[in-house]
Amino acid sequence: MYGLASRSKQAMLGKYGAMPIDYHTEDFVGVMRQMEPGGLDAVFDGMGGDYLPRGFGLLKRGGVWVSYANPRSLSGMACLLGRVLWRNLLPDGRKVVLYGTGASYLNRRPFLQDWAALFELLGAGRIKPIIAARFPLLEAAQANALLESGQVIGNIVLSAPELLLV
Repeated sequence: MYGLASRSKQAMLGKYGAMPIDYHTEDFVGVMRQMEPGGLDAVFDGMGGDYLPRGFGLLKRGGVWVSYANPRSLSGMACLLGRVLWRNLLPDGRKVVLYGTGASYLNRRPFLQDWAALFELLGAGRIKPIIAARFPLLEAAQANALLESGQVIGNIVLSAPELLLV
């Protein structure tokens, strides 16, 4: 398993058994081609942007690229959908699957089932998300500034306990 991360976040990837690749200083496509010359079975993309066109060739025949990144605009969504359609029409056995990236509006059932399963695992203590910081909902601007700083390892949680008292 491999993970793209800046140097400051690579220790966390190693802790969970992934080989870190610094996407700032290394050509991840070149590194992965060297490490996996036969190609990859699956790629999970939470970044979006140009990662799909740059890395799709890393998949071996029958491989799948799962994107859960959200395009930043309507035109970005149209571009992504065009790329997905084009890639999935190619007769090379590789495909792209959109997960949550607007695709959940077309069929929400799988998305909701997965969320229910995740919350069940969380409640049973079988998964432990990494929480970097917690903010009250009214401090969402500060939470967003921290997120955009690039220094966050894990998740930022916004809480609104007053809304639970309804």
